[in-house]
Amino acid sequence: MTGRIPEELVDTIRAQADIVDVVSDFVTLKKTGKNYSGLCPFHNEKTPSFSVNPERQIFHCFGCGKGGNVFTFLMEHEKMTFIEAVRNVAGRLNIVLPDTSRGQGESSEAESLARVTQFAARFFHEQLLSCPTDSPVREYVARRGLSDTTIHTFLIGYAPEGWDTLIHAARRQDIGADWLEKAGLAKAGNQRTYDAFRNRLMFPILGPGGRVVGFGGRALSDEDQPKYLNSPESPIYHKSREVYGLYQSREAIRRVGSVVIVEGYMDMLSLYQHGIDTAIATCGTALTRDHARLVGRYAREVTLVYDSDTAGTRAALRGIEPLVEAGLWTRILQLPAGEDPDTFVRKHSGEAFRKRLGHPDSIADFVADQFDLSQADVREEALKTLAGLINKTADLRHRERYIEESYARLPVPQSLLAPILRRPKTEHAQPPGSQKTRFEDPERELVRLMLQDVEIAFIAEELVHPDEFTGDAYRTIFQQRLDSLKGDGASGPAALIDQARDEETARIISELTASEDTGADPESRARDYIARIKRDRLKREMAELMKKIHLAQETGDDSLGETLAALQQLKREEQALRRTAE
Repeated sequence: MTGRIPEELVDTIRAQADIVDVVSDFVTLKKTGKNYSGLCPFHNEKTPSFSVNPERQIFHCFGCGKGGNVFTFLMEHEKMTFIEAVRNVAGRLNIVLPDTSRGQGESSEAESLARVTQFAARFFHEQLLSCPTDSPVREYVARRGLSDTTIHTFLIGYAPEGWDTLIHAARRQDIGADWLEKAGLAKAGNQRTYDAFRNRLMFPILGPGGRVVGFGGRALSDEDQPKYLNSPESPIYHKSREVYGLYQSREAIRRVGSVVIVEGYMDMLSLYQHGIDTAIATCGTALTRDHARLVGRYAREVTLVYDSDTAGTRAALRGIEPLVEAGLWTRILQLPAGEDPDTFVRKHSGEAFRKRLGHPDSIADFVADQFDLSQADVREEALKTLAGLINKTADLRHRERYIEESYARLPVPQSLLAPILRRPKTEHAQPPGSQKTRFEDPERELVRLMLQDVEIAFIAEELVHPDEFTGDAYRTIFQQRLDSLKGDGASGPAALIDQARDEETARIISELTASEDTGADPESRARDYIARIKRDRLKREMAELMKKIHLAQETGDDSLGETLAALQQLKREEQALRRTAE
């Protein structure tokens, strides 16, 4: 299962991994007791049912049933292979893995494309660093004020002028032109295949996990068109789901709980370079619901800072809806006419931008500024626009604040706005793990306690045999847990998930491990479950013997006496169990 990575090393990586840290790159988690909870990334929901247990290093969604360990999460969410997931976690821990290089045919398409884009990013970066200071690209970089630190932090590069420079470099690394095409780095013409990016400043786009998924290329002069050229959609790059700079800014964003969203690569880089390290940029596309959900994993508040021209204003207006719909408290910073974030900070300083950032406009202010409120028909259009945004708000507290700001900003009586505001929907959902079955399944509950408490696993090892289980899945997990007690390797639930025989068994392990145990005296309850399992086994065996006795009586079978003796023995065992319980 682990290819050429030794099992002991996989165990070490799993044991040292912080599943909360890994999952937090993709899901906004909130501490609830010993665990962390959030909205499940595997299905749509408004009430959190996704739980992460840092002690046992597992996750489980009580809504859709997805669950597993840190490797499983990356495999499910990022569509990685097991080897890719192990490599990803090892990289986070700075653990060096042995060479497990394989042919491209043996790896997933996503893994191969990631290797291609990573190679291209390094190639472009080295090309930029090797250019002389008087070259057009270095002069452009200097003119735009990009520092060496920024260039290295964001792996900024240069795509040379030649038609097949990247193709030749890739061939020397055994990367074929077909893979460059799949990654959007090469194009097939009538006569030949050529580089897709030529004579452009290159901005690698990193996914939340840190791997290069696509590129943006900026022409070195405004006469060259298009000014910006972006990677096409691919199996690893979806522009409606990726934002530029998030990987580098994620810790700062998570720390302060707010984010600044801008339009362009240079806007984001200039802000970052001037000390505004919570900025990100959309990758040449409108802000989408997927963008908003991604941002919501790291921040609670958003400030939109788009260009001050008409196109920027319209883009900001469109961008508000997915943000409020995702439950993000949204504000808009309007810059002076003719300015964008890049030009503003370079002209006025980062401190001047921060001061403006401290006093952004409300949604009501921004919408009102786009309409001539002195005209009745225009005022009605403004009201409908504002009500439409408020109606999309998922957070009830935000909704009330937006409404208050609307009444304060727009010169209209409440009676005009109130009718077009829909009543908010409310949900009444039980917290994760609160659903109780009327009758507890002793096999399930015993296995659950065994997964959560190793001492109970040792008790069960002495008192119960796997054959006493009726449920195949619980019998398998029970045996797996017993086997783990005897081995020298990892024996916790996270390790058992990797050893599970199938996805359903792994899902049950994660569910049982994630279920909170709020009962008292788990050892006493475990012994009770064991007694119930044994009584159920005795009842089954006695029922089978009764059938044999009836048949022997009807046929005059000589084994009747022996069968009656066996029945009496089972009844004595049952009585002994009852006395023990008393």
